[in-house]
Amino acid sequence: MFAHSRPALVALILLLTGCATDPAHRCASAELKERATIEKLIAETRERIDHGYVMVDESPNFGVNLCLGSHRSNVGVSFCADPTDRRRPQAIDTAAETRKLEALLARRAALDARIEALTAACPAPAR
Repeated sequence: MFAHSRPALVALILLLTGCATDPAHRCASAELKERATIEKLIAETRERIDHGYVMVDESPNFGVNLCLGSHRSNVGVSFCADPTDRRRPQAIDTAAETRKLEALLARRAALDARIEALTAACPAPAR
């Protein structure tokens, strides 16, 4: 029944064990994930500082209208919504963003040191 899927399963197992041979991925995977998040936040913060503003979403307009004398009926109530997405620029506190960037850069440096230490102390995989 599973004879045809057995080679695929063996190939998958070999592929997954091959991925785990990098010491950083084996012993510091959580730190590597956090570093990727920090890198993304650093890029976003630098972009905000460069622009001096961020684009914010405005709430859509919702309301109830009482309509009298429309072309189809004389009296009616309608629920109206303005579904258009509206974004507007909003100024940022560049000093606060700069402090945040400095904190993120310090966090990245600390993570790099931790990743290096964990990778150096990582035991070789059993074969």
